[in-house]
Amino acid sequence: MPLSPAFTVSQSAITPSSVTVTDTSTGSDVSITQRRITIRMGDGTYLTGDGTVNYTAWPLADVSITLDILTQDSAVNILVEWLDVSDAIVTQLNDNYPLCEFGKQFFYYLIQLQGLTPNMYQDLTYSGNLATFWATLNGGINAVEDGNDIAAGQNCFNIETNMQQNQSYFF
Repeated sequence: MPLSPAFTVSQSAITPSSVTVTDTSTGSDVSITQRRITIRMGDGTYLTGDGTVNYTAWPLADVSITLDILTQDSAVNILVEWLDVSDAIVTQLNDNYPLCEFGKQFFYYLIQLQGLTPNMYQDLTYSGNLATFWATLNGGINAVEDGNDIAAGQNCFNIETNMQQNQSYFF
């Protein structure tokens, strides 16, 4: 049976800077000798590679690869290529992903604080900012998952990242 390419993408709540990609392909192709992964943001910035190439080699022996590449929530396109001995692409698969564990964890932190200080929610500035944060986080996710638009997703993630980095002003 020929190779039917597939992969999954995940982030850990414990280490949101890391992205794990797991090859879930079925079938096989004896001509495939190597694999590589490319992660690109909407502005064309690559999160993989070493500066001379835009990809990271992903050994066939490893079902998963974990890359510590994020400093904030990011909307990305992930491309996995399966290659032969001559570096020719045998097959490839790509898709867009919202990598937003930083924002999810920060939102949970805000909810924890709210539980410890219940009257905090009565502050209109806090409530409006919390709603803005939640809307931009979910807007970024929806832009990528529903609209297939990593540029719009990143714009939303940049807004909520700014709110995280300026917590004392917003919350």
